[in-house]
Amino acid sequence: MRKVLLTFVLLFSLSYASAAWKTYYIIENRENAMSDIFKIDWENNLFFLDSDSEDETKCPIKNLKTNGNTKTFDVYYTSSVGGGKFCSVKFTTGEDGKFTLTQTLTGGQKITFGLSDKKPLKDAVRDARTNPKELLKSGVDKISNVFKKKEKK
Repeated sequence: MRKVLLTFVLLFSLSYASAAWKTYYIIENRENAMSDIFKIDWENNLFFLDSDSEDETKCPIKNLKTNGNTKTFDVYYTSSVGGGKFCSVKFTTGEDGKFTLTQTLTGGQKITFGLSDKKPLKDAVRDARTNPKELLKSGVDKISNVFKKKEKK
């Protein structure tokens, strides 16, 4: 019985860990966004689109090319919604956790967003109202980062 339970737990944790989503928070040009975030799974080449259907959220990335600190790729709808091309993306890594994402939609419209891998403070405060544990964790992380910086000096 223990082996069966252990096997189940390991399989569940592997399937959960297989999605390595990286969240990028929009800090510039938010008014043109459908959401406050972009999520990309670089390991499995998936782009997150906000949808009610979980199957529709994991859009495949195709034609991924890397040139220095810039990645370009195409995002396709999942096969359950037709599988056509949604947009092309140019993703540039900057300094200090800053990124630029330019979407070229199928109609030719280009939208550029400034991104960060750190959650904006006002979002963290809003989230803390619904999840106080997250605020506590965020505060502890910030305090420990201050001590780490002092130790490095």
